[in-house]
Amino acid sequence: RTLPCTPMRSDAADGSERMALLQGMAYELESTNRSAEGCVHHANDVAMNSESADARQMDVECARTTGASAPPSATPGQQVLSLLKPVCVTMALVVFLAHALGKESVEGGFSSVMVYEERDSDSAATKAQGVMLNALVLVGDLFLVTTGLYCLYKLRCYRIIYGWLYLSVAVILFGSGAFVTSQLLNSANAAVDVISFYFAIYNYAAVGTLVVFWEELGLGEPPSTTKQAYLVLISALMAWSATTLSEWTTWGLLAAVALWDVVAVLTPHGPLRLLVEEAERRGDPIPGLVYEGTDIKLGLGDFVFYSVLVGRASMSGFVTLVACTVAVLAGLMATLALLPIVQRVLPALPISIAIGTGAYFLSASIITPLMVKAQGSSIFF
Repeated sequence: RTLPCTPMRSDAADGSERMALLQGMAYELESTNRSAEGCVHHANDVAMNSESADARQMDVECARTTGASAPPSATPGQQVLSLLKPVCVTMALVVFLAHALGKESVEGGFSSVMVYEERDSDSAATKAQGVMLNALVLVGDLFLVTTGLYCLYKLRCYRIIYGWLYLSVAVILFGSGAFVTSQLLNSANAAVDVISFYFAIYNYAAVGTLVVFWEELGLGEPPSTTKQAYLVLISALMAWSATTLSEWTTWGLLAAVALWDVVAVLTPHGPLRLLVEEAERRGDPIPGLVYEGTDIKLGLGDFVFYSVLVGRASMSGFVTLVACTVAVLAGLMATLALLPIVQRVLPALPISIAIGTGAYFLSASIITPLMVKAQGSSIFF
């Protein structure tokens, strides 16, 4: 910086002048730095405001895309409870129906795809062969259905897929619902005229089919509570129809379905895995009947087979029922606990079916006989 010329003064005065000049220069430099810092802070504020505006714009666009604002994130406990509650309700409904209706079987249920009917007079070898044959038939049906669904989805045949699903849900709600309702009314000796009965059943089935596929029909956000209630009811009706099967056929089918679940989800070319990956690649929901909890989903097939196991266990006594219920729920929680670890879709049946089956045979063969003997010996009052 160029300084102005000044006349010669004394050393003291000259020193004072130099000191004052240096202080002035320091003050000006500090002011300049403050101005520069203010400019930097202002630029940062502008950038942050711009980023906030961009983020808000992205949130708005996301809300427009999804049709609603994103719900607040739930805790892990809330996520688990969002699935445990409907699973428990489904199992309770199946246990109630199994005891209220007994062996009454509706046409078109699981018994319609069984090729072997177990008899008490059959030998152990005959029963084993028949159970294996029934298991192979059921797994074959699941393979054909799942593979067909994947092929149709791959070819974007959405109308065929959802037409098939609409028909399936309508048949379950109307056919099985009408049968179960009529049997419950008969057991309660309640008289209802035919016209009123079928009018009510028709409306209940029509509303249920509409609610389950509310979004697919382009009607916006579905009434979530009503949709979840219908999904639980559909699961209970399907599971109850399987509790009318013979004991060893039931256990054979549960084991076969659990193994199929592993193959279909975890193997590289499993049809369920391919279907999920294709849906994720497109950014579309998975076509099918899926229960949506809080940030987590579970297929209705899992609801069905959990409830089949518990419904069958309830026929062996209260202790076996409690043991299998706790085992199934523990298996489900273990599966959910593995999700954040493996970071991929997992089959929900194997752990629960394995623990539940072990709990059944342990309880039915050891715990229940011990309790009966203890009661006979007046150990328990």
